[in-house]
Amino acid sequence: MSAISHELALQASIRCQMDAIVRAANTDAALLEDAGLEKNQIRNVLNVVEESHSLAVVANFIRYQLGRSQTGPAWRHNGFGLRVIEQIESPPGIVHRQAEQVLKELRERYPDLPGRVADRVRYELMRYYLGYLNRAFVYGSSKLENAWENLRQAGQEA
Repeated sequence: MSAISHELALQASIRCQMDAIVRAANTDAALLEDAGLEKNQIRNVLNVVEESHSLAVVANFIRYQLGRSQTGPAWRHNGFGLRVIEQIESPPGIVHRQAEQVLKELRERYPDLPGRVADRVRYELMRYYLGYLNRAFVYGSSKLENAWENLRQAGQEA
């Protein structure tokens, strides 16, 4: 199979995971209600994502934010920062779960899939998760009536 076919299959499989990724991002963003986190804080994480292309580097940056005296309390609010790290770094997290689903489907259909595709799938899903987390947080912080509750509900919808 050609590289182009692999790429198209990869992108299609990743897109199939978006509902779960968005629901997780909505639920996790709702943890920030009354946290006092500034809107640029999650945007800063997205900048690290784009610069590093590494789950470990992103998790390290979030740990740094958790430990800082100025931003730490907001990142620790309701366990938010640790939750985000879990979502992107550990097997029970949304990134790992959805990546396993993508990889299983791709390997069944395309046994000749390149070996490094797993890292790429996890990176892409992390990037989407954090992007949707940022969008959800901006919405929740908007002061619109019931915004945080709407996020919690959107996180539960199937």
